[in-house]
Amino acid sequence: MISQLNAPVTKKRVAAAIAVIAIAALLGWGGWTLYGRLTGRPQTTSQVRRAIWKYLAKQCGDRHFTPAIDLAKASVGDSTPLTVTNKAGKVKTVTKASKVGNLMLPETTLSAYFRTNQQAASSYERMYRLIGEQLHVTENLLDEPDTTKRLTGIVMACEAGDYARTNAVNVWLAARISEAYLWPNIPFVETNQAVVTADAVLNICDMSFKDAGETNNIIRNYELILARNQRTPAQLDAARFRLAQVYIDLEEKEKALKLLKEIKNIKTAKLALEISMLEREIADRKQFAEKKQSAAKKP
Repeated sequence: MISQLNAPVTKKRVAAAIAVIAIAALLGWGGWTLYGRLTGRPQTTSQVRRAIWKYLAKQCGDRHFTPAIDLAKASVGDSTPLTVTNKAGKVKTVTKASKVGNLMLPETTLSAYFRTNQQAASSYERMYRLIGEQLHVTENLLDEPDTTKRLTGIVMACEAGDYARTNAVNVWLAARISEAYLWPNIPFVETNQAVVTADAVLNICDMSFKDAGETNNIIRNYELILARNQRTPAQLDAARFRLAQVYIDLEEKEKALKLLKEIKNIKTAKLALEISMLEREIADRKQFAEKKQSAAKKP
């Protein structure tokens, strides 16, 4: 042992030591994330946000996303035109639109700025930079104690996610924005629904996860809708029906049947037929399993 310690340090030994240290660091940094992916454990909000910023930095070549706008004037529903200065130093006034696309969101004093610039963006790098700027604004406004500013921040996140989904055609990024900025703020929105509704926010999340094909998050989103019980009975029944279809596609027939039987306000022949078919499939499956188990016990 002593002879090994006193042995001269060769380049080969140094390389081996560096490799061991690098592997240990990689395991320490990424092991928890890898474990989460293997076990299906959802990432934390901070982990998802870090992934977003890392991705945007890679697309834009730097990590600086501070926009040339005055956040002190940020508010929801203000129709006053906003004067902004771009990086070239040119001053222009952007005007208010009646609504933000088809998202059923209120206009903010910042919405027109990002909408106008996204429409003028001629490269994906520019689109991603604007998304980064809007998320930078989102984080700053969500940290404000003022309710109006926080609601403005939520609208900013909704818009940024929509630009990721439509302009940049990046469904992964749109889904991560929903996961990191919208889901965590649903309780706050529900207690301050005069301007932004939880229904609108959850619908935006639903669009993002469906476009990304993220079945687990689609299920979680419907479960949020049903658990919070903020919609009308008919809307809740519609959510139950859609979630049941997801479970049918996953061959989880028992869960689907339970949801369909909970529907009270939608009575159609198609629904009754679907319940009947599921009941028959589940009964046949159970009977087959019992026969198989009985046959296995015979000598």
